[in-house]
Amino acid sequence: MGVKQPLDVPVAMIVYKRLDKTKQSFAAVRSVAPKKLYIIADGPKDAEDKKQVQAVREFIDSHIDWDCKVYRDYAPVNMGARYRMPSGMAWVFKKEDRAIFIEDDIKASPNFFYFCRDMLEHYKNDKRVAMISGCNLYPGDESFGKDDISFSSFALTWGWATWRRAWQDYDVNIRNWPQLKRKNVLRKVMSADTRRFFTVVFDDLQYHWYKIWDYQWYLMMWSNDRLGIVPKYNLVNNIGMGDEAGEHPGDTQDKVDHISNVPLKVLNLPIEYPSWIKRNKAYDKMFEKKFYTEKIGIFKRIKYAIRAAHYEKVYSVIKQMEADDEYFNKKLQDKYKLSPQEVALNNGDKYRLITPKEMIKSANKYKAYKKKQDRLEKKQQGKKQ
Repeated sequence: MGVKQPLDVPVAMIVYKRLDKTKQSFAAVRSVAPKKLYIIADGPKDAEDKKQVQAVREFIDSHIDWDCKVYRDYAPVNMGARYRMPSGMAWVFKKEDRAIFIEDDIKASPNFFYFCRDMLEHYKNDKRVAMISGCNLYPGDESFGKDDISFSSFALTWGWATWRRAWQDYDVNIRNWPQLKRKNVLRKVMSADTRRFFTVVFDDLQYHWYKIWDYQWYLMMWSNDRLGIVPKYNLVNNIGMGDEAGEHPGDTQDKVDHISNVPLKVLNLPIEYPSWIKRNKAYDKMFEKKFYTEKIGIFKRIKYAIRAAHYEKVYSVIKQMEADDEYFNKKLQDKYKLSPQEVALNNGDKYRLITPKEMIKSANKYKAYKKKQDRLEKKQQGKKQ
């Protein structure tokens, strides 16, 4: 294979059913021959999905032709990106203290893996740094400065690496968002326009609407004053933009076209490390302006604010219902119950709400149940007196 230096940092590939893109993503992994390879795969939705999912798994198995330890975490059913990605990453960090992650729609240069390796080692004990990104969508912009790396609040997870110490603070269901929202933690990180966009996104994520996982990671970083490393040059390409699995709220066609076509370059290693860790505010300001382009008008903001306030109350009822073991075990419909395996995969939640409509219906049923129980208790107390 011509590999001079097999990679001694674990690499985790996250795949599903996109064989054509998986082949491109896997080629980069194969070129650096990692000594440990983790395969995280989502399960099929239906019979047609099953064929495509199986084709991807068989391709990877038949093309691991170097000496390495392979670990597989194959979901038997479809979990979706929101739960499959974090559960797979948590599985990796039960075994490793650091890892490089690459999804099936990320085409990376070999340089990316060795760059991550060096950064993971150099900053392993510095809790101010939460992640390393291989992605620089605007290389050459003067705001980046002269260093080989920069520290940003907007490092992307399209080809990235992190440590167990950072991952342990991640919560896919962002249970602390209401408190963070009241504290206005986003104000110190971003402009008013971007803050409005993310407030809407996190409100909806709180109630399980968006099926994404990575914005929750960014919230963890922002709320804990942590930064990500961005390289001087772009080391990865997202070749999945526009696919159903690759969409994010706020994407536009111009943004998709740009992201898919940023040239890859080689960053000479080892780099000369900056003498201090400091957020590059000029770069982040430029990034915000170019990347987070969606504007949310006053009427839409009012609509979302009213909706979020309503659902926060509903959600508080749902959490009470979850804690009521007697009700949960005896009254809840079977379709809402999760198996022990699903509970583990869903961050410990034993009850996962799929739609806002179901959430409202369930909350109303529980409130009616509690009122009935309260009346019965008062009646019994009256008899005793």
